[in-house]
Amino acid sequence: MKQQKSKLQDVTQGDIHNYDSILKYFNDEPAIQNKKSVYHSITFVTTGIIEFDGGQTTMLHLGTLLSQKGYEVYYLSYVPQSQEEMERNAEANYENYQGTCLSYEHLDTHQSDIWFATLWESAYVIKNKPGYKMYFVQDYEPYFYPYGDRYQLAKKSYNLGLHMISLGPWCAKMIEENCPNHGKIDQITFPVDLANYPFKKRNFDKYESKKTFDLAVYTKWDSPRRAPINLQMVLKNTERLLEEKDGIRLRIHYFGSTKDKKFINGENLGKLSKAEMNDLYRKCDFGIAPSMTNFSLVPFEMMSTGLPFIDFKEGTGKYFIPNEFSFSVAMDEKALVDLFMTVKEHVNYLKENNDKTQQFLQTIQWTHTLNDFVKIIENI
Repeated sequence: MKQQKSKLQDVTQGDIHNYDSILKYFNDEPAIQNKKSVYHSITFVTTGIIEFDGGQTTMLHLGTLLSQKGYEVYYLSYVPQSQEEMERNAEANYENYQGTCLSYEHLDTHQSDIWFATLWESAYVIKNKPGYKMYFVQDYEPYFYPYGDRYQLAKKSYNLGLHMISLGPWCAKMIEENCPNHGKIDQITFPVDLANYPFKKRNFDKYESKKTFDLAVYTKWDSPRRAPINLQMVLKNTERLLEEKDGIRLRIHYFGSTKDKKFINGENLGKLSKAEMNDLYRKCDFGIAPSMTNFSLVPFEMMSTGLPFIDFKEGTGKYFIPNEFSFSVAMDEKALVDLFMTVKEHVNYLKENNDKTQQFLQTIQWTHTLNDFVKIIENI
C-alpha cells in the first residue's frame, strides 16, 4: 500500500538547534560562586525582552527599583535581539524603566558582580561566569513542558548551585519538594503595583438587582498555566445555567491573548495596555485570572482597582491570597453559579471583602519586596 502523507501534523517536539547559539554553556559543571564584600552591578540575563510579558515586567520593575537604590542594572539578552527592540519593548512593559539593555553580542564580554538567571536556560548560561550567580525564580519551570528532556533540564537548573530567590512561597515549596539537591533558596513577597491600578469605590448595592454581570477574564491562549480550555468550557456552562436559573446574563471580556484567537463565548479584547486594563476593570463586576502554577500580576492589579476577584481552588491562589480577600471556588459551573447567586443575596459580603482586600494589599507593596530583595543581596 502506498503511504499517503497526512495533512495532520504531530505536536511540535524539541529541536536542539534552538540552542545552537548557546550550546557551549550546557554542561554539568556546578556553579563556583565568587563573593565580594560589596556588590555594585546586577545583570538580569533574559530571553530578549518581549512586549506584554508579565514576568519581564516584574523583572523591569525590580531592576528599576534596584537602580534607584544605586545599583548598576543591566538586562542582557542571550537570544539575538537588537538593543533598540529590547528598549522599545521594555518601555512598553514598564514605562520609564531604569537600567541598561544589552544585546546578545555582549554575552561573552559583559562583566557583572551579580548575575541573575530569569529562565532555566539562562541558569546554564550564567553558572560559570565570574561573579555571584543568582536565579530569580518566578515559576516552577519544569511544568512549562511535557515530561521529557526539557522538563528534566529545567528541573536540573535548580541543582546547579545558583542562589535562588523565589517570587512568593509556591516556587520555593515546589523546588524543596521535588529537587532534593537544590541550591540555596530564599523567597520574597509577590507584590502589587497600587499606583498604576488606582482604587475606585463601587456601589455594591446595585449587585442585588443586576440581571447582567460583566466579567474581566484574563487568560493566555497558548499557556496551559492560565487554563484557557477549561476556563472557556466552565464559563460557557455557567452562562447557560445562570440564564436558566434566574435569567442572569454574563458578558465575558477576555484579554491577554492575541486578537486572532476565537473564543467560544464573549469577546476577545486582545492584549491590553495598563490604561485599557484599568478601563476594563472599572466597567466590570468581577475579575477572573486563573493561575495553575505560580501566580500572575493580574489578580492583584484587579483587586487594587476594587474589582472583586474570583479565584479557583485548583490553582495556586491560596499561596498568595488569604481566603477572606477573594472569592475562592472550585473551577466548575455549579460553584460559579452558587457564587453569583450568593453575592446577589448578600451584598454586604462583597462590601466587607472589598474593604479587607484593600487593607491586605497595603502589606504587599513593591517597597516590601524591594527591601526583602536588597536584604538578601546584602547578606550574601
